[in-house]
Amino acid sequence: MTDGDREATATTAPHAGSPRAGPRDEVYDVVVVGAGLGGISAAAVLAKAGRKVLVVERQDGAGGYARAVRRGPYLFDPAIHVLAEAGDGRFVDLLLRHLGVRGEVDLVQVPGLWRVDLPGWSFHAPVGTDDHVAALVARFPHEAAGIRAFFGLTARFFAEATHLSMRLSLRGLDTAVERFPTFFAHRTATVGAVLDSCCSDPRAKAVIGASWPYLGLPPSRLSFLSFALMLSTVVAGGLRYCRGSFQRLADAFVTALERDGGEVLPGTAVRRILVQDGAVRGVRLAGGREVRAPVVVSNADATRTLGELVGEEHLPPALIRRVRRMQPSTSAVVVYGATALDLAALRPAHEAFLYRHWDHDTTYADILAGRPGGMWANVPTLVDPSLAPEGQHLVILTSLAPRTTGRPWRQEKERYAGRMLADFDQVYPGVREHLEVLETATPDTLEAYTGNRGAATYGWALTPGQTGSRRTTHHPPIGGLYLSGHWTDEGPGSFRVLLSGVATARMVLEDAGLGDALPELRPSELPDLIR
Repeated sequence: MTDGDREATATTAPHAGSPRAGPRDEVYDVVVVGAGLGGISAAAVLAKAGRKVLVVERQDGAGGYARAVRRGPYLFDPAIHVLAEAGDGRFVDLLLRHLGVRGEVDLVQVPGLWRVDLPGWSFHAPVGTDDHVAALVARFPHEAAGIRAFFGLTARFFAEATHLSMRLSLRGLDTAVERFPTFFAHRTATVGAVLDSCCSDPRAKAVIGASWPYLGLPPSRLSFLSFALMLSTVVAGGLRYCRGSFQRLADAFVTALERDGGEVLPGTAVRRILVQDGAVRGVRLAGGREVRAPVVVSNADATRTLGELVGEEHLPPALIRRVRRMQPSTSAVVVYGATALDLAALRPAHEAFLYRHWDHDTTYADILAGRPGGMWANVPTLVDPSLAPEGQHLVILTSLAPRTTGRPWRQEKERYAGRMLADFDQVYPGVREHLEVLETATPDTLEAYTGNRGAATYGWALTPGQTGSRRTTHHPPIGGLYLSGHWTDEGPGSFRVLLSGVATARMVLEDAGLGDALPELRPSELPDLIR
């Protein structure tokens, strides 16, 4: 993606589509705004249940952050590098089978988990909770009890959170607190606080919490709820890469949608969600055409959906004040490159986290000050060589970043990219000299491409006060309006965004009296701790 470019990037996706005059019809059961994974998955589920669905996407094809970027002979995933809960019999597998498109994607198992490089120290994290814990205990034997306590607590918390309904009524609260004690004891905690209760060695805590860039905040600020849900699904296994890029996953949902009579309208913006007498009536498209529907699902930025598309005049003042107070997450700078270096000989991990400091708060201070930090590298050609010509590897470097450094990003991006390359040369010796940088995406790029407030990569910042039910509700107080995607309860990450899409579709169907049209799809292979 080119900095500041508002055009969609070219892909080889069969469903990328091209702009056309408008939808086939004037009236639909559901209009979905935005074809990111949270929108297109909801649309496919609704079409499978018999709803007449139109998806309107302002870019020229489906996928959002899953949209592949082709540069010459190279095919890049711009943001998604791995998919959790995608093994056989797990959530993503079950969802694709329900939609009849499991054969459309080849989900390749990712070997290993990640590598963590801290000053003078390196750790390769294995997949599987038992092996992961054993590897940490081997490096920090004096913290064996604390490490086991932390992962045991995380497993209990995850199991309880998964079984606890997000739509819990006040009447059932007392029973829930008694049944799910670990969840209610730690639901507002930070990762740092929980680590402090289990371990004393700062280095052990730094390594256990080293995957925090996936969620955008250091352990001292990061919601334990978000971290526990991420860590449990990732460490347990079931991690997959989508052969041919994650565009294939987005395309599978488009195939399912269209097979069941749904429609995708690319290259078209929604200008307004039409509201009358407290309920949606449809949408107005760029150019002025109106499409009628009693249900609108928005996968767009929550603040833009409520403030611009709906209009604050239709919303309760308390909701407007709450949304205005909420803070978006950090953004990112992403460097896309290719190299002929034999990276496979270095036995790299699929993802590698790199830190200049052992103290994660110092790293976060660097980020806020406009210095690269919270960095990780991805080498997707290790699992899918087809993404590049034979003998070459793709390298994707990511650094968390503020929306602005006080200087235009067009002036800053070369400095950022150069510093990131210099740092990662210690992980992949020679990469700085032998990497051809093909693109550098900055927060300007991300905001133009996604429309996200503040170029946020994770929706709302994942503080304890903005996690779970404290995020934007799926169903604002307007009849027929639903929200989906990483601004809602489930939070960020490809797997959780798909959870959000299914949750949104389920609410739409239940409210239409069609709740039985969708089978129960839960993350599988959970510890059976709830009796």
